[in-house]
Amino acid sequence: MKAAVLVETGRIDICEVDRRRLAPDEILIKTAYAGVCGSDLHAFRGKHPFRKPPVILGHELAGTVVECGGDVRGVRPGDRVTVMPLLACGTCRLCRMGRENICLDKRVPGVGDWLGAFAEYALAKTSVTYPLGDATPFELGVLAEPLAVGVHAVTRQARIEPDGRVLVLGGGTIGILTALAARAAGAGDIVITDLFEFNLALTQALCGAVTVHVGRDGWEEKLARAYPDKFDVTFLCSGAPATVGQATRFTRRGGRIVVTGLFLEPVPMDLTAVTLGELEVIGSQIYDHRDFRTAVDWIDAGRFDFRTLVTHVFPLAQAQQALSVLADRREDAVKILLDMSR
Repeated sequence: MKAAVLVETGRIDICEVDRRRLAPDEILIKTAYAGVCGSDLHAFRGKHPFRKPPVILGHELAGTVVECGGDVRGVRPGDRVTVMPLLACGTCRLCRMGRENICLDKRVPGVGDWLGAFAEYALAKTSVTYPLGDATPFELGVLAEPLAVGVHAVTRQARIEPDGRVLVLGGGTIGILTALAARAAGAGDIVITDLFEFNLALTQALCGAVTVHVGRDGWEEKLARAYPDKFDVTFLCSGAPATVGQATRFTRRGGRIVVTGLFLEPVPMDLTAVTLGELEVIGSQIYDHRDFRTAVDWIDAGRFDFRTLVTHVFPLAQAQQALSVLADRREDAVKILLDMSR
């Protein structure tokens, strides 16, 4: 099968690769679309902690089941599906505590024998395969994975109170989807910050968020005047070091800072502000089955206009260009997909 292989930092080649034999509890999926994620960009730039060349990138996918292993039940060829790209060990202490998303022995695509999603076909266990509604386009079904990240951050970690004030620092795909999840959770004022006007306008249109362009002089002072009581929950959805200080300055005493962004290097934090304000700093790592199910349900139901998030679609053969668009940001880009049929 054809696959987009990161052969070295900054270079992707389209290669013919073998797919391994189907295990009895696995299904074979003809990939329709795969999503390009910020973590793929980290790998492309040589900064990902464990996805190293040569590797097939990608972990967001949707497609059609074409073959099932002998032990598979409840899934059959022709089913339209998406995949939660996480397989926990199921036996460690964290798994027994119900914290499978932070299992130290979890398996993910692009590591070991679980090939990444930038390929014509994908293998998946039935336990992490989710059916898509008949009316749900594949290009929206592929958004279940990043949406589940936002759902987990909001519903499991943030504990947003009715009409609570929410600040989202970083308006990339995860930041936008976190803002949508906060709106669905009943948040009142939602403010989102970013450097790109397009992302801000999109979030405002999707969920009525107040937008703040962080490239303009005096934006912090204006935000402080507009929200003197600060924010109940602040989501750190950017890996920019400056956002850490912004989070401690804009979160009210007794409030929560939820961190979903990946920082490539250690970042200083004002722990005096954390102590004096009794701030909670909470990590949020991907999702669990409940979050993924919620994400699929929202997409099937059309809860938000998710289609507007997809700004670019490239054929598999142009995977290099797709990563370059995300890396260079010379044009408006939010969610970039690879179309395996082109």
